[in-house]
Amino acid sequence: MVELNKLLLEFESNLKSEGVTKEWKERRPSWVSDVAASVNLTYLAELLVELESKLQGESVDIQWSERRNRWVEECLGASIVQEVSSLLLELETNTNSEAMADEWPHNRENWVQQMHKFNE
Repeated sequence: MVELNKLLLEFESNLKSEGVTKEWKERRPSWVSDVAASVNLTYLAELLVELESKLQGESVDIQWSERRNRWVEECLGASIVQEVSSLLLELETNTNSEAMADEWPHNRENWVQQMHKFNE
């Protein structure tokens, strides 16, 4: 569980500031604390939805809007680590590379490998 929290924080920390809303800049410090302290998968999934809701529209692929509502429903119904990790991985996959830090492509492969460990 703690490992998933770290991976969520790693993903978020690699988002460029212009890829998120202005409101996120105010909420971010307490959100990071909430994620770091979370021991509840349902709450962690809610925090994932909150992060996604603060992404700028151009930060995600065009087809994301078709999937988004169902993805949010799945997050809010997620209760096991495999579900939450898959939903986080799906969000990352649909996040445009321009919204991510320049070093993310170098770190991404290892991050994705760690994400897949939750589904083994």
